[in-house]
Amino acid sequence: MTWFLLGMAALAIAAVVRLVVPWRAGRPASLALVLAGCAAAGGTALRVLAGGPGVEWSFPTTLPGGPWLLRLDPLAAWFVVPIVIVGACGALFGSGTFARERRSGRVATTEAMMPILLGAMALVVTAQAVVPFLIAWETMAIAGLLLILHEGERVEVRRSALVYLVATHAATLALVAMFALWGSQSPDLTFPSLQASLRARPEWCLLVLPLGLLGFGIKAGMIPLHSWLPGAHSSAPSHVSAVLSGVMIKTGIYGLLRITLMAERVPVWWGWLLLCSGLLSGVLGVLWALAQHDLKRLLAYHSVENIGIILIGMGAGALGTASGQPLLAVLGYGGALLHTLNHALFKSLLFLGSGAVVHATGTREIDSLGGLARRMPWTWATFLIASVAIVGLPPLNGFVSEWTIAQALLAGSEGPASLRVLAISLAGLGLIGALALACFTKVDGVIFLGQPRSESARAAQEAGRGQRVPLVLVSALCLGIGLAPGVALAPALRVVASTAAVSSPPPAGALEPILAGALSVTGLGVALLSIIGLLVLVRRLLLARGRITIDSTWACGYPAVTSRMQYTAASFAAPLLGMFGAASGIVIERRARTVHTRPVDLVLDRAARPLWDRLQHAAGRLRWMQSGRLHWYLLYVLATLAILLGYLAAGGIR
Repeated sequence: MTWFLLGMAALAIAAVVRLVVPWRAGRPASLALVLAGCAAAGGTALRVLAGGPGVEWSFPTTLPGGPWLLRLDPLAAWFVVPIVIVGACGALFGSGTFARERRSGRVATTEAMMPILLGAMALVVTAQAVVPFLIAWETMAIAGLLLILHEGERVEVRRSALVYLVATHAATLALVAMFALWGSQSPDLTFPSLQASLRARPEWCLLVLPLGLLGFGIKAGMIPLHSWLPGAHSSAPSHVSAVLSGVMIKTGIYGLLRITLMAERVPVWWGWLLLCSGLLSGVLGVLWALAQHDLKRLLAYHSVENIGIILIGMGAGALGTASGQPLLAVLGYGGALLHTLNHALFKSLLFLGSGAVVHATGTREIDSLGGLARRMPWTWATFLIASVAIVGLPPLNGFVSEWTIAQALLAGSEGPASLRVLAISLAGLGLIGALALACFTKVDGVIFLGQPRSESARAAQEAGRGQRVPLVLVSALCLGIGLAPGVALAPALRVVASTAAVSSPPPAGALEPILAGALSVTGLGVALLSIIGLLVLVRRLLLARGRITIDSTWACGYPAVTSRMQYTAASFAAPLLGMFGAASGIVIERRARTVHTRPVDLVLDRAARPLWDRLQHAAGRLRWMQSGRLHWYLLYVLATLAILLGYLAAGGIR
């Protein structure tokens, strides 16, 4: 048994210990097992990514579908690494958050579900057969549901959990349909057999890929399949939201990558579909985030945006594979892989930082905060690092992956005429980055700068040491990848090469300018930050030597500066949001003294809910069929059997 399986066993034992062992001994023992399990599994994955051989396990079974296969190949190892990093930091942060929680039974259930979720996600990305994959997929879904329901006494939490439950099982049904159709052309239901059957019959991509996009796209949260995501991620505890948003939705990205790379020659239409879906998700996701007033819902919509960026890279990579452009394929897939890792880091850091803010103030409402930088300096510094990273500015890790995707789009413009439109996609990527910059300028300014807007903000205190440690660790990883991009970019490109995503390697020396360009821009970012830091230091030295006079500032004729004079989240974003009109689904309400922005979900509010209301009305008109009389129900059964027998007699099954 390898270290990876030992890690999975440690996670399973951690869940049992947390539920069985009493509070005082169970919590530290369970946390230690979670950290040890993540370290064991992550160490094995890092060895594979460093060039070591992949690890495979086969378990014979008499169940339908053939043997159960687990394989830790480079693609699976790439996804295991963020799962264990974010999972370990989330568990450590949650332990500090729940330290004073009185509802010990509910906390025990939540803390027990965390290692189950982490183990299920790790098994999802390593399963190489349909049956264990679907078992791990459903285990992941149920564990996520129980984690979301931590505060199930609240109506909005129960509603979000119900939407999540419906969406995740719709995704499972789509995957079952995909594997059932796909497996009908394969001797068994192992992934190698499915891959061989798809390459022997490439026309089956017309069925397999769209069903995969539906099933995995729901889990990833891409538009228009995203409606479950904002409510679920904002309702869960913040460290759970970090895991859900940072890594759980990436299992959908993993599934899309896996089925895409199984095809010997990806259809051109598939690449364009991924690219357009990515642009739509990126632009609308960041627009809807900009209109939010709830901090955690804002961060959840940014997950939709970043899934869009990943899909843009995947689409570019698929187009490179379909058109025989190896440089485009390598950069597209490599940028998408790298952004999955980077997003897992900075998004989990943002959710953990928001958890520290919510824990200290008791509110998620952005307009009720303010002035927290002085009261929570560690949280502010780490949240600022994550904000710069998610915007895609150097020298943080988000810049490296977005730079790689941008270079992929530029590489496509040098190919055939049909691919030159990829350069236009750069405008969409730039628009996403600009809107993200505006959004996090709003978030960081309104929450951490200025004057406190409420008593809870005035009384806020810094997070405890158990919560600060994961904040600092993830911040260091974001900064490390940004300062040394080759550490993460080179393994990502090796993963792409190992999956046979391209028929031939790119020209010799074609990738060196990409890395050199990233390093040069990163160097400029470091130089700029160094100059700013030097100026701040000089200012402090000058102020320390001189005499400082404190006096009131000019307040435009008012006696004193108050929090009412500051920008709110809505007033800051309203001029920018007004440029996009009703097509974005954002409603701007201007009153005599206030401005309020309200996003309307174009899918959930304007499509799904009206359709559901019509279905309910139609079902109500058919309620007479439920008379409660047994002979009528028997008649329905006999009528159904008669229809099925007639279908069989007419040759329905050949």
